[in-house]
Amino acid sequence: MSQINIYEEIKKFVDTFDLNKDGFITSKEIFHSFLKRMNGNVYQASQATGVLCTTVDVNRDGKFSYNEIAKYCQDNARKMIEQNCEIAALADVEAFLVRYDKDKDRKLTKTEFVEYFKQQGGYTPYSDRDYVLKIIDLDKDGCVSPNELQEWFKRKRLAYAGGPKA
Repeated sequence: MSQINIYEEIKKFVDTFDLNKDGFITSKEIFHSFLKRMNGNVYQASQATGVLCTTVDVNRDGKFSYNEIAKYCQDNARKMIEQNCEIAALADVEAFLVRYDKDKDRKLTKTEFVEYFKQQGGYTPYSDRDYVLKIIDLDKDGCVSPNELQEWFKRKRLAYAGGPKA
């Protein structure tokens, strides 16, 4: 997430919860903001406030600093990237299996997996396709399962997105 996007997220956060518009957000303002949004349900507003305060107010001073809010926004952006990569990886797996799982047993043998590299023009970032298979075949059974494929696709997407390493 770029600095500009983080700034915009922080501005939205502050605009939402800084009820007295003094540039600081207190737990009291958060509680009143939630209370209003939850139709006066004190219990739900109190729970939501507690969760948010323990998540964002790292130093427990009752106020949210710029750094605390920025970290919260960055962490949420990172989680969204991870979730999106996870979902996209599931779709990648299904498309991959449809195309390369010739015997339709929902796992790829070495022969089926090498077919993928052949169709990619033989290019692999590694000189040895067996090595790639060993990296992806996490349980070392000689086949690539849907879960192993999903983890591989997720790592590739996270690397491309510049997100956290899976």
